[in-house]
Amino acid sequence: MFANFCIDLFVTAATFGNLIGSSYFLRIAPGSNLITAMVAAFQSGRDIWREKYIKDLASYLLTLPISRKIFALSRITGGVARSVIATFPGTLVISYLYGILFSPRLIEAFVIVAVFSLGIVGLSIAVSAFASTIEVFATVRSAIQLYLSFLSTIFYDVSLFPAIVQPIVETNPMTWAMQAFSALQSQGSTFYPISVLVGPSLAFALLGAVCYLWYTRL
Repeated sequence: MFANFCIDLFVTAATFGNLIGSSYFLRIAPGSNLITAMVAAFQSGRDIWREKYIKDLASYLLTLPISRKIFALSRITGGVARSVIATFPGTLVISYLYGILFSPRLIEAFVIVAVFSLGIVGLSIAVSAFASTIEVFATVRSAIQLYLSFLSTIFYDVSLFPAIVQPIVETNPMTWAMQAFSALQSQGSTFYPISVLVGPSLAFALLGAVCYLWYTRL
């Protein structure tokens, strides 16, 4: 995943940066990292889908030493941890480019990735609970990734989108994550974009937990 991030950043983004301007390179850097976080987050849903159709969970769930609610929460927490770990080197690279690698603001960069990943992990688990085949899961995953990537401000400013599409772009969780990284770059406050991002992320995480408990019911 880090290799893909490096290709996106130092080949694709650097090329467009030379064509458009060096600022575009810095603009697209966090977007490449967030796409990596999204891919890692959807692995959690894929793992759960495999459990549902390949393994017999009944005997295992009956012997859990903890409640199933805590177990569902641990699956979501584990998914977030996976995304943060997968994007760890990329986040360090972005922090170096933004001049905050040795600043306390480095923690804010990881918080942004974690909060964004929380919602995507919840969505991936919810999709896996209802997907009848792996092809259905992959199709829905691709649709969500398409929306998050290309109907956000990763590549273009919201003003460049058609007016009818701008409300969708402005409410995209990826857009708020990008705004938080932009605030880091400009040494501004990330409180507002992160606080807005927390809402949908918690809602999607709750949805994922409910769906997980639903499909693992005995």
